[in-house]
Formats: sequence, C-alpha cells, structure tokens
Amino acid sequence: MKKFNCPSCGAEVVFNSNHSVYAVCKFCHSMIVRHDLDVESIGTMANLPGDMSPFQIGTEGYYQGTHFSLVGRMKMGWEDGSWNEWFMATDDGRKGWLAEAQGFYSICFEVDPPPLEFAVRAIQSQKQDNQFIGSALVFNSQKLHIVDAKKATCIGSEGELPLAAPQGRMIVSVDLLGAYGEFASVEIETGKLRAYSGRYVDWKAMRCSNVRTFDGW
Repeated sequence: MKKFNCPSCGAEVVFNSNHSVYAVCKFCHSMIVRHDLDVESIGTMANLPGDMSPFQIGTEGYYQGTHFSLVGRMKMGWEDGSWNEWFMATDDGRKGWLAEAQGFYSICFEVDPPPLEFAVRAIQSQKQDNQFIGSALVFNSQKLHIVDAKKATCIGSEGELPLAAPQGRMIVSVDLLGAYGEFASVEIETGKLRAYSGRYVDWKAMRCSNVRTFDGW
C-alpha cells in the first residue's frame, strides 16, 4: 500500500495494489498517475452514471480459494449497452479483473497476448460483419472459440487501475469461450494489445462481502 496527497485538492489517495499506476481522487475526481516517488494530475473524471451493480470499491470475495478486494472500476459502453470491469487486488499478487455484464460474472488475469495478426483480423472484421466470429484457436493453452468482437468506449472510471482509462478511451474488445466455462478477452487499443484469461464464475461461489444493497435485493 502506498499513500500520496492528491496534487489538485490535497486529499489522501491510497494505492492498494502494486500494479496500480492510475487512480481517481474520490474527493475532486482528478485523474492521477503514480510515478516512483510522487503523483501527477492529468485531468478530471466526470461522475459515473448509476447502475444496479452489487459491487463497489471495497467489495471482497474469493476466487478458487484466493481472497481478493475490488479497488477500481472501468465502465465500458458500446452501441447496445455497457458493462463494468472491476480491478482486483489479490492476496497472491496477480493482476486480476472481475467483468460484470447482464448478471454474468467472469474473473480473468492478464496473460501474454496472441500474435499481432489476431488484432489485425479483429479490426478488419469490424468492417466485414465480424467474419471471424466462431473461429477456434488455442489461447493460453486452451481451445477457445471467438464469440464476440465489438468497438467499446470508456464511459468513466473510479478508484485505482493498472492503466490509464480516461473518459472516451476507445478499444476493440474480443471475447472467447471454451466448452467448460473458460473465458478469455483480448483488448485492442491503438498500438497496444492486452489479453486476459480466466473463467465465468457464480455469484455464490465468490462469497462476496461489503456489497451494495438495494430495495428488494
């Protein structure tokens, strides 16, 4: 854990994960980049729109016996809706994400990305009615099928994250599934390719605590 003072308002900003290099001040919404010994303000983040997510920063849970806590969120939007990507601080020190979309949850960890040709095909498919949907490939030693590829934009972010996620950040997101709940995602940004591998998870299996509550929940 590392603590700094926000360059804009002076409030304390805590980085709980060693992987986190970016944070949003919860008091003035300044976007902050962490360097080795100090922090720098790079703009301001608008308030995120409300949703019905049961998660919040500080929610804790378990994945395959390992404890995690949620320390940041990116809200991503596309032409037919939106989803949340929660950054996890795990007890084993891995860089993990909990994706939440339409009541489904998946937990993934960053892995080596596929060859660059994958990104070229994904981007080209956006102009050709996603012709590579359904294609099979071996990804992180698992046989998976491409089930979705779409353009997405960052609606906003909060908390701490391992990458800069300003409002308006644009990506191509590709999802892959296996026969037994395996899940992978490839994120294509200009000049960058990131890949994540994991599984779909059940709400009860995560044994979450410190969750948000709603009327009728």
